[in-house]
Amino acid sequence: MSTNVTETLQFNCTTCPSECLLTVEVERDANGAVVEVRSVTGNNCPRGDEFAHQELICPMRVLTTTVAVSGGDEKLLPVRTADAIPLELHAQAMALIRSLVVNAPIRMGDVVLPNLLNTGIDLIASMDIDPA
Repeated sequence: MSTNVTETLQFNCTTCPSECLLTVEVERDANGAVVEVRSVTGNNCPRGDEFAHQELICPMRVLTTTVAVSGGDEKLLPVRTADAIPLELHAQAMALIRSLVVNAPIRMGDVVLPNLLNTGIDLIASMDIDPA
C-alpha cells in the first residue's frame, strides 16, 4: 500500500516576463519529498515545464550579497553568483562569504571567489571600487 500523496500546486514561472501561472500536479512520499512531477499546465513555452521540475526537485537561485572591502572608496562590494546555485547551499555560501575581505581596486565582473562551494560557479563583483 502506497503512502504517497498527490497534490496540486500553483506558482508563477519566473523564466521570462510573461510569468505564466503554472498548475503542477506532484506526488510526494510520506516524508514530503517529491517523488514525481506528474503534470505541468499553464505554461506558454517549454521553459515553464523545465522551471516547474527544477523548482520542485532542486530549486536554484542567484545569490546576491555584499563583501567587505579593504582600501577602497566604498566599504562594501556588491557581489553575486555568476549563475544560479542550489537554494539549499545559500546559508553555507553566506557563512563563507561573510569571512571574505577583498582589496581595492575591483572591477565589475572580477571573480571574488572562484568555484563557490565546488558548484563550478564563481562569485563575481557587481560594481567597480577604486582605491581610497
